[in-house]
Parts: sequence; C-alpha cells; structure tokens
Amino acid sequence: MKGSTHAAIGAAAGLGVSIWINASPLETAVLSGIGAISALVPDLDVNGKLANKITVEKKWLILFFTAAGLMLALYSYFMLFGIKQMSGFFISIGLLLLPRLFIKQRTMLFLTGAVVLYAGRRIDELWIIYMALFIIFSSLVSHRTWTHSIIGIVLFGFVASEIVNTYPIPGLFATLIISYTSHLAADMKILPANKKGVKWFYPLWKKEF
Repeated sequence: MKGSTHAAIGAAAGLGVSIWINASPLETAVLSGIGAISALVPDLDVNGKLANKITVEKKWLILFFTAAGLMLALYSYFMLFGIKQMSGFFISIGLLLLPRLFIKQRTMLFLTGAVVLYAGRRIDELWIIYMALFIIFSSLVSHRTWTHSIIGIVLFGFVASEIVNTYPIPGLFATLIISYTSHLAADMKILPANKKGVKWFYPLWKKEF
C-alpha cells in the first residue's frame, strides 16, 4: 500500500480518537497530523515516505566524496611526489568508487538515527533517544519483519509512552499506537491491493496474514 494511503488512514485514526475524547479543534488537528506521521513509521525499514523525508539523499553524500576524491587527486598530482603521490591517487580512486558501491539509503537512515541519538543525549530528551534507537534499528532490519509485527508495536510503544510523558496531550498515546497498528492492518493480504502480507508474530512465526 502506498505511503500516502497509510498517512490518510493514520490521520483518520487520529481524528477518530479526537472524536472519541471530544478533543478541541486544535487538539484534533494535532492528533490527526501525528496519526498521519505515526502510520508511516513501520516503513522506516524501507525507502518509504517518512524515511526519505528525514534523511539526506545518498546522492549528496556520494557527491561530497566525489568532490573530495577529485580534489585529492589534483592535490596529489601538483603537490606530492613519489610514494605519497601514488598513495594520494589510490585514496582518491577509493573516494570516487567505493561510496557508490556501499552507500545506500539505509546507510543514510542509520546516520540520521545516529545524529538524532547524539542530539537527544545532548539535550537530555529520552523520547528523542528512544526514537533515534528505533530509527537505527529500522535501518538494520529487513522490510516487513520486525517493524511490521507485534514486537514492532511494543517497541514503538516505548517511544510513544516517553513522548506522552513529555507531552501529556489527551489521546496522544492512543493515536500513536492505533495509527502505527493501522499500517500493519492495511498491509495484510486480505486486502486485494496487497500481494504480500504481514508477519504479525515475527520472528516466532513467519506466516503472513
């Protein structure tokens, strides 16, 4: 299912919670927006809408290494001699070629998580630290496995509980969890649009539903 559809379902979940608790118009808008974002979180394990929004595209990092490689090659040619010159050339070739082979969008997501983790520790915000750890974890696992399971919901629940501790908005925890879970429900095979299903009990049971 497309990310935009997941976001719409998440927003509807936030709206539903708002109606249930009789929230104010401002709280309704906030919960709907949070619901839209939360519904995209499970797809952090792939190049989904949310993952691409929070990470720098890999082409920019590759461009940086390419520029560095070219500058090193020019410096080695004009300023170095002998073994140092040859070493400079070899390193510049590595900077030009290796990033294209090893830098993936997942790498960028991992680096994003690391930066967020550092920021969270610097400002001592536990919910940011938890979210950073979730981002890093998502960058390391296969698509539709851990983040698309009950364990994924539980792990996100720790993040959600800490967010609520910091921002005690009525209905916030319910919106976060229901919107996250709505993503998994919308990815199930019972819906004709989905060729693959959800492994709710991964890794204990890998059957798709």
